[in-house]
Amino acid sequence: MALNKDTLFNAVLAATGGKVYVKYNVNGDPLYMVRIPKFNIEHIDASLGSGVHPAFVVDGVIKNEIFIGACQAIFEKGCAISIPGQSPKTSVNFDQAKTACVANGPGFHLMTNWEWAAIALWCVKNGFQPRGNTSSGKSHEAAYETGTPAPENAAKILGGSGPVSWRHDNSVGGVADLVGNVWEWNDGLKSVDGRLYFPSDNNFTQPETQWPASSIYLDASAGPGDRSGEANSGTPILSNAITKHSETPTPAGGADAGYFDYTYNGAWKSATVSAGFDSLPLAVRQQAAQLLITPKLTAGGTPLFDNIKGGLWVRNYGERFPRRGGDWGCGAYAGLASLSLYYARSTVYTNGGCRPAFIL
Repeated sequence: MALNKDTLFNAVLAATGGKVYVKYNVNGDPLYMVRIPKFNIEHIDASLGSGVHPAFVVDGVIKNEIFIGACQAIFEKGCAISIPGQSPKTSVNFDQAKTACVANGPGFHLMTNWEWAAIALWCVKNGFQPRGNTSSGKSHEAAYETGTPAPENAAKILGGSGPVSWRHDNSVGGVADLVGNVWEWNDGLKSVDGRLYFPSDNNFTQPETQWPASSIYLDASAGPGDRSGEANSGTPILSNAITKHSETPTPAGGADAGYFDYTYNGAWKSATVSAGFDSLPLAVRQQAAQLLITPKLTAGGTPLFDNIKGGLWVRNYGERFPRRGGDWGCGAYAGLASLSLYYARSTVYTNGGCRPAFIL
C-alpha cells in the first residue's frame, strides 16, 4: 500500500502537540523531526551576549526554526533517518555519519555542535534536563525509567522508547535520547592539536577546509606519559594557547598520534579556565559559551551553567571531532554537556552514532 504522506504528517503532528514534523528524503522515506523555534542569546543569559543564537543563523541568514531528528539515526538506503522505535545505527565514523545525513537531500545535515548547544542551553534555561539510557537500558538516576532493549544489544534501547523524561522538553514531542544510549557525532567543530576550528554560525554547508581557526585552545595540565597505552594525563584547560600536549603530536604527514594519553574532567561544568583565556576578547569567550565549550567566561568567574550535567574528555593532539551526550554505560558522566573531543574522524565504536537535522 502506498504511503499517504499527508495522513502520516498530520497524525504525527497532532499526536505530538504540533512539535514533531514528518519530512521526506530523496528516497521518499519519512524522518520524524522536532521543530525548535529560534531564540535570542540574552534570553538564556545576558552575559553570553545578545542577538539570535548562532544555531538559527546560516551563513548570515536568520532562520525562524531548525528541525532536529526526534530519535538517533538508523541507516536506510544510504541515508541517516530518524524513526521512532528503531535500534540506532552505531559503528559509524564521522565521515560516514555526515555523508548519510547529507544524503537525505537539500537542507539535511549531521546535527551540528551549534544546534546541540542551543538545545542544551534552552533546556537549562527552562529548568529541565532530560535523563536517558545511562545504565544499560535504564537511567542511573531513576532505575524505574527504562526503554525497550535493542534486539542486538540489550544495553541499548530502541529510539524514543523511554519515558518523556528522556526527551528534551519532558513531552512526547521532544527530542529523545540526547542523554545516553549512544554517543552522537556532531558536525561544525573540530580540534587540531588542541586548537578549535568551527564556522562562525550554523553554516552547515561550509567546507571543513574553510572553517576558521579560533583563538580558543584546549590545554592540558600534564604533558605526555609513556606510549604503552591509554592513561589520564591530567585535566583539560580552556586557554588562549597550548603549554602542554597530553601526547606528542605527530609531525605533519605522519601517522595519527593514536589513542594514547588524554585529559579528563568528570564534570564539564567544573572545567578549568586559565588566566590566558581571560585575555581573549569578550566576544570570543561568549562564543565559546554559546558553543557549550566553556562553562564560564573568566578563570575566577562563576559557572554559567552550574547544574548542567556531563563530563569532558580531550586529546589535544591530532585531529579530533566531537561526540556529545554519552552512552548506555556512562552513568553520571552522561548529560547535555558531555563532550568528547577524544577520537579521530575514522574512529568506529559500537557505542557511537548520529542524528540528522534539517534547515530550510
